[in-house]
Amino acid sequence: MEAQEEFLFADGPAPELHLPDPLADFYAEVAAKWEIPLGQPVHIALREHQFADLQGRLELSRAPDLPLDRREALALRIGTIEFSSRQIVAWSLV
Repeated sequence: MEAQEEFLFADGPAPELHLPDPLADFYAEVAAKWEIPLGQPVHIALREHQFADLQGRLELSRAPDLPLDRREALALRIGTIEFSSRQIVAWSLV
């Protein structure tokens, strides 16, 4: 006898089932403390960087030291381009 698979009754395409990201709360805390949209598509203006403007998903390049201290600079990146949170002049969601 074959094992019965679980049935999902939903309109439209089958929903994607993913395990929750164990770091989601950490990212949310960092984003709130530094007031930046981590994990979201953004347009960023930078100072003292070879690229004045970047567009893409804002990510941590390296995790900040604990305990979190907003006075420390965050190591960030968009794609493969790295920069510091102190270099951000302005940002907007795309």
